[in-house]
Amino acid sequence: MRSNYVIDSIIDSGLIKHGSYIIVGFSGGPDSLCMLHSLAQIADSYDLTLIPVHINHLLRPEAGEEAQNAADICDRLGLECECFEVDCKQTAKEMKVSTEEAGRFIRYQIFDDVASSLLDDGIPREKILIAVAHNADDQSETVLFRLLRGTGSHGLSGMASIRPSDRGFLIIRPLLYTTRAEIEDYIRENKLHPNIDSSNEGTDYTRNKIRNELIPYLEKNYNPNIRMALRRFAMNAESDDAFISDIAAELGEGCIVINPEGYKVMLDISELKDCPPAINSRIIGYIFQILGLESSSSHELVTSMMGMIYSDNPSSSLDLPEGYRASREYDTIYFVDSDTEMKVKPDESLKMFPQVMMVKDFHPDEEVMYAAFDFDKFNDEHPGKVGDLKLRTRQEGDYIPMKEGRKKIQDLFVDSKVKKNARDSLLMVAIGNEVLWVLPSKYFRGRREQEKGRFSPKYHITDTTERVLLIEIADNL
Repeated sequence: MRSNYVIDSIIDSGLIKHGSYIIVGFSGGPDSLCMLHSLAQIADSYDLTLIPVHINHLLRPEAGEEAQNAADICDRLGLECECFEVDCKQTAKEMKVSTEEAGRFIRYQIFDDVASSLLDDGIPREKILIAVAHNADDQSETVLFRLLRGTGSHGLSGMASIRPSDRGFLIIRPLLYTTRAEIEDYIRENKLHPNIDSSNEGTDYTRNKIRNELIPYLEKNYNPNIRMALRRFAMNAESDDAFISDIAAELGEGCIVINPEGYKVMLDISELKDCPPAINSRIIGYIFQILGLESSSSHELVTSMMGMIYSDNPSSSLDLPEGYRASREYDTIYFVDSDTEMKVKPDESLKMFPQVMMVKDFHPDEEVMYAAFDFDKFNDEHPGKVGDLKLRTRQEGDYIPMKEGRKKIQDLFVDSKVKKNARDSLLMVAIGNEVLWVLPSKYFRGRREQEKGRFSPKYHITDTTERVLLIEIADNL
């Protein structure tokens, strides 16, 4: 019997776990009725708690009657249906999306709400599942729909049999390998009376046109097994996508930092610049998921982000949806939102303590941040001016002496790959525009500069040094 086949298929999917609390998306239509009825048949043996959820989108005059029918079906199965009413047209207007998109948003938001209430009641998260009734024919239609819209290989893998919801609950599709014909056989054999959504028979929506016009045309004129061919294509795409995604996930783990100081996400592209686009596009996709931009992403946007990775330009930026912005500084891309203060601020708690001593008395505390210079060389250049030394951030005209000539502080920061928005945070000891010491900072690229800073060679201590100018930096607290 087809009934046994459907139930066996659900069990074989491995999606149903003993002791689960399953929120069942239940429109009362053939697909969701088949799923709910099948789950009810195995509920005792699997110790399942079923929570049918019906949502009236207020789109059709008969919707109220269908809600009552759904509740009656649940009652006959010994289940209590949780019914919700939401004005889908109003939601679509507010969100500026189609009623289809608004309906999907509403459904999954309500499923998450019900799941969250179970969590609040003490049900462990891992025991909570959300079951939706997409079937094998829906999978075929989804692949064709995405192909027509120009999706990438990830989209061509179709719908996943299991995925996380926006709040981290697992959404499962127990009927994903069951065809519509098998579902209809199940309904007939069990003498069930589903709701019939008349809007599914029309061609008002793109998906309905694919279901009712395009696929029948392809079956008649090109391939009578087009649905199966599309599903096989999706399975192959899913296999390839999973392989590439695993590689991308491994790389991403080492180059993505979430919520670093002052940013939402930080991406190190030093290794990614040599990776193929298939890997990097998925890493960008992960970041968009982290930022909640997956639904507003586009091929053009991902392509622009890829251009930022592969560009020879070490400094660039890109505006992203929802007020986010991506900024590249050398081998790092920073993702920030509009509420984040981009500029790094200097540490105002630090104070400078200069002192002069004989070289024989020079025994610096290695636990303290310090710099030491030949005092007599300094005094020859700036007689009696130790008191004019300042601890400050950069100013126009600042330079640091080199072994030959001098270098502008701006050029030093560029050569040391200090990102733009951190350059005004680096502290330095200077007299006038001459910089003796740029204090250590994590924003330097070189490890020595991160730990010691950058010193002027003009007043280096040598074997002939008699007096030392010691400059210590400490927290004023």
